[in-house]
Amino acid sequence: MFETNVFGVIAVTQTMLPLLRKAPAARIVNISSGAGSLTLNADPNNTHREMFGAVYSPSKTALNAITLAFAIELESTGIKVNAVCPGFTATDLNIFEGTGTVQQAARHPVSLALLDESGPTGTFSNERRQLPW
Repeated sequence: MFETNVFGVIAVTQTMLPLLRKAPAARIVNISSGAGSLTLNADPNNTHREMFGAVYSPSKTALNAITLAFAIELESTGIKVNAVCPGFTATDLNIFEGTGTVQQAARHPVSLALLDESGPTGTFSNERRQLPW
């Protein structure tokens, strides 16, 4: 999980940075999860709290930290870096029991990839709102 969600993201981002620095409107959108929000999972009233386990959720928490670190590092370059929670999407990860389609899950990440220069950087959000780190 950490190899994919953390170390892989760092490796790919660092490898692509020379090209991203040359692009007129470079954007980095990391696919995270509400399961990685420490704030949400610290709340005893969070109905999804029981799924905060020892591997997946902490890997998404680390991804959120990496996202913020890259956003801060790249702030002066104009490269926008954001994390997005696509929601409970029907994929192999959950044996296709998710309530959303892949097409629905793609809408918000694509909108972040197409931000104009006044768009945000260093955010964690889903389609409806900003999420707490």
